[in-house]
Amino acid sequence: MTIPLKVDDIASYLADTGWERDPQGWRGASVWQHPGDYEVLVPARDGMGDSDRRLREILHCLCALEDRPAGDIALEIARPQLDKQSFRTFPTGHDPGYTSLLLGTQTVLGVRNVLTAVARTVVQGPHFAFPGRQPGVVGDLLRAAELGPSRAGSYVVEIRVAADATARTPSGEQVTGRAVLVQMLEAVSVAQAAVAADAPAAFDETVTAGVSADLCKALSELSGHDRSEPFEIGFRWARSRPLDVPSHVVAFPETSGSLLHAAYLRLRDLKATGAATVSGVVEGLHDDSSGNDRWRIKVRGELSTEHTELVRRAVWVRLPDQASYDRAIAAHRERRVITVMGELSSVTGRVELVPRREFDI
Repeated sequence: MTIPLKVDDIASYLADTGWERDPQGWRGASVWQHPGDYEVLVPARDGMGDSDRRLREILHCLCALEDRPAGDIALEIARPQLDKQSFRTFPTGHDPGYTSLLLGTQTVLGVRNVLTAVARTVVQGPHFAFPGRQPGVVGDLLRAAELGPSRAGSYVVEIRVAADATARTPSGEQVTGRAVLVQMLEAVSVAQAAVAADAPAAFDETVTAGVSADLCKALSELSGHDRSEPFEIGFRWARSRPLDVPSHVVAFPETSGSLLHAAYLRLRDLKATGAATVSGVVEGLHDDSSGNDRWRIKVRGELSTEHTELVRRAVWVRLPDQASYDRAIAAHRERRVITVMGELSSVTGRVELVPRREFDI
């Protein structure tokens, strides 16, 4: 299927990806240049007689520069609101773009389970392991994600989610597709660092970053039937919603699968304990007045515990009363830094910080 492209979208794409426009132009068309002696001619408007040929030439040039298929680039030009993730596995004994039926099914299931674990973290907060059935809003978020066809480059599965896709919890909280995918990047990056430490115990302090038993098990499903194959997760953010985190790839080596499975078994039985301090800004507020789960805030900043030095994390904090929650609302509105000292707890299932006293602003 040919993806229709518009001149304005092409110009926007070139500007966003490092091309520079020559102020002189040529016979009404715009001339764009890129370091490395790349140059393209963009028609003055849609529907001109040579537009189709010019657009093919532009795509051909972009393919050579970016080393990506023309279809991928055309889709990104035409649909600038999509965040995209690629899950690349390396099954042995198969042609590029193919895998066994069983491994292909396992890979797609692993992708689904990674998204589910991450979405539950965003909706329910960090857990060592998630109990019971997933909330309905998680299913809504999964339905908003689109699964693309596999492509060459070993066996690659791609998903895309509109950055502004939203779902609502029963209490009215809005959860966006972008929030889920940013959480995914944070969690898999921390999991990758724990894998590099080459010990299941390295995962003990990762739960506040969204690394759960569920996530570890799902990631291990991407490493082949014997958990010995490498895999990669790539992130490419929507051009219409710029993010200060660059697009990049998180690569897991061959040893990852077995370590992730061991971490899954370990995290299922852990509980949160010990003193901790977090200092940062309030980025989330939760007050479910209709239930027992009241007065929670999410603080993103520097976290220190008995076992780790400062790490940057988003930490859920359990507040004792409405007055404390009102102070948190004011701090959130004014973007002021707060400091909370207390004890980590997972009594509710969620890993959260319970303050010893009133937090400082």
